[in-house]
Amino acid sequence: MRENNLAAELQVVDASTNWETVMIGPSHFTDDIWDMRPFMPAKTTSECNKYLRFYYIKNPNMKHIAKQYAYYKLGRVKPKSVQLYIYGFLRPFFEFCELNGIHRLSEMTREQFFEYNRWLKEDKQIAIISGSHSVHAVEEIIRIGQIKGWDVPNTNILRGFSLTQLWDANPSKNRHKTKPIPPDVFDQILYHAVHSETDIITKASIIIQSQTGLRIHEVLSIQQGCIKTTSDGYDYMEVHVGKMEKGEPIVHKVFVNELVKSAVLELSEFTAGLRRESGLKELFLIRRKKIHVTGMERWNDSRLAPFIKRWNICDSKGELYHLTSHQFRATYVRELVKKKVPIALIMKQYAHVSLEMTAHYLTLQEEEVKEIYSDIILSPDSKIAGIRAKEIKDKLANLFHGKTREEIDDVISDLTQTMSFNPLPTGVCLYDFRRGNCTDGDGCFMYNCPNYITEVQFLPILKKELDLLETEMNRLKELGHERQWQVEYVKYKYLKPLVEELGAQLEEEDD
Repeated sequence: MRENNLAAELQVVDASTNWETVMIGPSHFTDDIWDMRPFMPAKTTSECNKYLRFYYIKNPNMKHIAKQYAYYKLGRVKPKSVQLYIYGFLRPFFEFCELNGIHRLSEMTREQFFEYNRWLKEDKQIAIISGSHSVHAVEEIIRIGQIKGWDVPNTNILRGFSLTQLWDANPSKNRHKTKPIPPDVFDQILYHAVHSETDIITKASIIIQSQTGLRIHEVLSIQQGCIKTTSDGYDYMEVHVGKMEKGEPIVHKVFVNELVKSAVLELSEFTAGLRRESGLKELFLIRRKKIHVTGMERWNDSRLAPFIKRWNICDSKGELYHLTSHQFRATYVRELVKKKVPIALIMKQYAHVSLEMTAHYLTLQEEEVKEIYSDIILSPDSKIAGIRAKEIKDKLANLFHGKTREEIDDVISDLTQTMSFNPLPTGVCLYDFRRGNCTDGDGCFMYNCPNYITEVQFLPILKKELDLLETEMNRLKELGHERQWQVEYVKYKYLKPLVEELGAQLEEEDD
């Protein structure tokens, strides 16, 4: 059954609304339990998680505020996300109010709000991310409530407060970038997935993720007949992904290779009986009391960790590699970058199927490509060449001096936010186009430009270009085309030192 569009059913409310007449699907606003079953996916959410429960809030005034906030959020995010706000983020707040005799949110003072922050950190010893979410939810209730006429403080008790200051919630310092899988580890993972793994669910998921860059929930959405072919012979796979906002699920279309096609075929045959018995179309089916689509909860612990242990896949330190599913996406983006796949080419290629496919792949390019390039160029282990290469390495050495690996990652993250990384076929241009057009415009020659930086990962393609230049120069020399030879020689004289410099750094590493 197709789930109803909840946001479209919610009525417009204001301060004069009679809440006793407001309905949320089959439930009344005044009920302590709201039935969310008509608005939540039937296959992916257990029955017990399809209700919004408010009875744990003892004070009727606070309960009414919580319901108003839940009703407001239901028009903007999924019901499952609203459950997280009401059960997770706000539960400590209502506990604090009960302990401190705060019977109406409008009674809360600036001092009590500050005390709530202290109580979370010191008495409850709540984690930073949970604490910042909880405080943010209370802030939102107060701000939205002041606009909509809820029973909240009418003065600005939030003045002077900063989540960053209170919770050290600086995203540039606390976010942990998803690192691509090291090439040697990736090779082991793919080898054992293809040749050794007998758990078909785990095997198929790893192969598909590694070859497409899809997220795990996208992979788990594939259905029978998902592999299709364009009119000009390209194979692609359809994955169904629920929108973060209201509306029907959207379909991603991604090109696939023979490994993915074989994995999908094997999975389809493996779960054919379960599909016949259940009537479900999805391929990732399992039987746990009843047949249902494999969930992504604890995927890293329940699927990937046993896989790594089963085949003894270790990192450079000889320890079992700690693999997370999202690393496949980061690794896929890295491979796109290393293969110098231009965004224009991706747009042209993916237009074979749909513009939506283009948009999906371009989302891989924005911040993720920037992070990949920052790691390539700014890493302490990077081997870069270019006019400003030594200057950049010297400055980085000073910034990294005496810092741990985690602190270095923070430094790189901060630098990434202030620098531009414009992809080139054989490196990056560090010119920031927000300052205006490059002074050399389209006529610049990148190998002799101070904004051009390359790294040893680009060496194979640089060598190939150098070989092609030498071949062309020899041809022009034989034909007596001196002028054209001079044009090619200008590129050659700047490219050859770069290749030699990167080659020398590579030899030093081997020694």
